[in-house]
Amino acid sequence: MKGWIALDIDGTITGDKYSVPGPVVDYLRELQNKGWNLAIATGRSCGFALKALSTFDFPYRLLVQNGSAALAMPSKDLLYKCYLSESAIALMEKAFEGIVGNFLVYSGIERGGKCYYRPDQLSKAQREYVSRLEEREAEAACPVDTFHEIEDFPLIKCFGSESEMIKLANKLRQIGIFQVAHIRDPFEKNGQLLLVTDFHASKGETLQAMMLREGRGPKVIAAADDENDISLLEQADVKIVMPQAPALLKKQADFVAPPVSELGIITALKWATHNAD
Repeated sequence: MKGWIALDIDGTITGDKYSVPGPVVDYLRELQNKGWNLAIATGRSCGFALKALSTFDFPYRLLVQNGSAALAMPSKDLLYKCYLSESAIALMEKAFEGIVGNFLVYSGIERGGKCYYRPDQLSKAQREYVSRLEEREAEAACPVDTFHEIEDFPLIKCFGSESEMIKLANKLRQIGIFQVAHIRDPFEKNGQLLLVTDFHASKGETLQAMMLREGRGPKVIAAADDENDISLLEQADVKIVMPQAPALLKKQADFVAPPVSELGIITALKWATHNAD
């Protein structure tokens, strides 16, 4: 094994919701055949991620819902999970006091990757957002009266304006039991998201769990484009960052890739793997 290549999806290997460009898939297959272990790490649920990865016909590890779970592909065997408990709901509701916005609760693959929401607590605009999300992800958005009957779950997704999400993120981090990533919504213009997981669930920690399980190899390469990828980059010997990434990520970069529209990940990985050989 030459090592690991860990890649974000949106804005890194593709700019499309439902596919990865053929030349990128072909190059990743070539790297896997040469002895690289591949990990695809995303904030998406499993079902939504697999819509984009449908042409991946080679083995890889899929790290979903911001590292809350890892699956062996193509078998979909669950290798690792780190979920929130029902007690997180009350803490989230307390943190939302005085905040304009709302949140959704996602189940894991073992419960069908559902997205739970409380319709009576959503404004008209927020209900429209949930409808667009359900159409986009083609997964069940399930109305519930309360979240308190959901025993454990991988991810809470908070949405609102940038200023409100910054305030909420600060409050959640002070609680000390959450991993909180503030990112741009890749599918909603001017949209802002907080991806909230267990404190020990992140892309980086889950990649580390895979490496402990399967071996690290001599080199780890990671490529990413947003705040929820910081932990992933921290695990890497070679850090690739996309050009639209926040300044915080660019400061860590060994290589800033060309844009995803130019298949920039191929250029970056050729540079990184050549230097690793």
